[in-house]
Amino acid sequence: MKRSALDGSQQTNFIYLLPGLLFYAAFVFGPIVAALGLSLTSWDGLSMPKWVGLGNYVDLFSDSRFYIALRNNAELMIFYCVLPLVLGITLAACVWNLKQREQLALRTFLFLPYIMPTAVLGIIWAWLYNPAFGPFNQFLRAVGLGAFALPWLGDFNFVLPAVGIVATWYFFGFCMVIFLTGIQRIDPSLFDAAKVDGASARKTFFWITLPLLLPEIRVVLLLTVIASIKSFDLIFTMTRGGPANATLVPNIYMYQLGFELNRFGAAAAIAIVGAILTFVINYAIHRFVGSQNKGRA
Repeated sequence: MKRSALDGSQQTNFIYLLPGLLFYAAFVFGPIVAALGLSLTSWDGLSMPKWVGLGNYVDLFSDSRFYIALRNNAELMIFYCVLPLVLGITLAACVWNLKQREQLALRTFLFLPYIMPTAVLGIIWAWLYNPAFGPFNQFLRAVGLGAFALPWLGDFNFVLPAVGIVATWYFFGFCMVIFLTGIQRIDPSLFDAAKVDGASARKTFFWITLPLLLPEIRVVLLLTVIASIKSFDLIFTMTRGGPANATLVPNIYMYQLGFELNRFGAAAAIAIVGAILTFVINYAIHRFVGSQNKGRA
């Protein structure tokens, strides 16, 4: 029997992994280590970095603006994660009952926002929200609801939800497609048995569809949480973190510290904290949703 090229010793097989490991080290692990080292220094981008140890982290966790950014990011998670998940799974359950042609048309139409760059969407929605000539306010004035025509991106109370709605609109179609794919892998005999037993559509959804979609729910939560913590371009093109820090998030604050104030060490510290938060939250989601899925298996 002819031996495969991979039937050699572990040392020999390691050679096949070496190119991928080198690329990973150069473009992923290397920059992470460099950012960690930079976060322990004070550097303006021109002079030699000065070692400050954990000074940047001490300053960061005593900075009120950083806590404002974290609070805004936590509120935006509702629009980045919770609402897209709820809308996506609800729409998936509804669209699944349509004919194949109508299902394909709706799935394509609702998925379209996700293929567009978020920076472009931010510019478009900033125009839609424009208080003077934006279509939203123009429509409200045309139907006699001019009192509700607000400066959406300049109002302290509405600017965060206004930006969050754009994120929800961007993600819910993607979530719906993921859940539709998950419904396709569910054994149809389960739905047939529930129908024979006289189960309503609501009971079928909560007792069959939803529990069996836990793997997809975990994937959606992981991806949307990462997107929420990494949020930058959408907010930057719409509000740049304003007005008065009302939409400031850690990545916007990192940009301001690094590229506007030349405090690259402090900016790197925010990047490291954001990476740690991403790992911690995603680990918690993985353990909680994964344990629920194993419990039902």
